[in-house]
Amino acid sequence: MRRHWLGAALVCAVLAVPGCGPANTDGRSAEPDAGAIDRVLESPATQQLAASFLRSQQAPADDVALRRSGPDITVYATNPRFVTDPQSPLRDAGTPAYIAVPAMLSARNAPDTVQLTPTPPFTPRAIATGTEETEAAQSLPAGARLLLDYPSHTWLAWSETRVTAISSGTRPELKGREFDAGQFREWLASR
Repeated sequence: MRRHWLGAALVCAVLAVPGCGPANTDGRSAEPDAGAIDRVLESPATQQLAASFLRSQQAPADDVALRRSGPDITVYATNPRFVTDPQSPLRDAGTPAYIAVPAMLSARNAPDTVQLTPTPPFTPRAIATGTEETEAAQSLPAGARLLLDYPSHTWLAWSETRVTAISSGTRPELKGREFDAGQFREWLASR
């Protein structure tokens, strides 16, 4: 009896530690902690990245100020394993790629996007001009995630049952096209 109580107490203690909960098995990453992301945006590493970005844009980088200008968006990338496994369900079509955070940087008059790794500690990876992810995410229906096919630069709304093309850098005629799992696998294999 004592052994069972001790085991139950140990399980409860482990689950109480942040990050030690049950694994997420539905193919989605957990919603990022906005406070943790804000702390990353204020970090020296992000400030250095912002200064480097500003220099590349021929903008003054002496006094870097960076502030969030909208909600963060988890961007998923198409998963090559989905294409090679015909039994793979549509929920496996993507894998977390990065978190896009729209931000205003000093010396710039429009927001840009800070890209963070998709899991804690949300390490800053890059800053990209504009807010392409934010614009694509505005077309997402409820329950859909933002999926990017890098080779064709196609933005997609991705759910458990379908994928819908939002926009494409190489195939603009795809906009609005819907795919089920088989059709999407076929399209990925043929692009």
